[in-house]
Amino acid sequence: MAGESPVRGVVAHKSLPNRSPAHGCAENSVFPWPEAGLPPFGAMNCCIAAGARSDPDSHNQDEVAFVYRGSGELLTGSERTALRAGDMIFLPRNVEHVFSNTGATEDLAFFSVWWPRIEPPNLP
Repeated sequence: MAGESPVRGVVAHKSLPNRSPAHGCAENSVFPWPEAGLPPFGAMNCCIAAGARSDPDSHNQDEVAFVYRGSGELLTGSERTALRAGDMIFLPRNVEHVFSNTGATEDLAFFSVWWPRIEPPNLP
């Protein structure tokens, strides 16, 4: 039919984040992937070990994250916010942020989506 998407739906089977840290946490990229084409956003799964934290990060992209396991803390500027499974986070572009796992045994795990997929330059 005219106007139909060439992709009818694609399933990515469970892929656990690797333990080789990038951004100070174990992560795996979810989007883009070849079978799904190039969406206008990027996405990844992140896990931070008990007692650990991510590296400080700031980017010219808006970001949302959903915490699905564990507990922790989000530092934005000088503001600390407690996190737990079920929390949804919005991070506006160019806001430095650090995720910390305050738990004793369980990973802090969250799914993050940002847009645009390719970071535009910061213009003066």
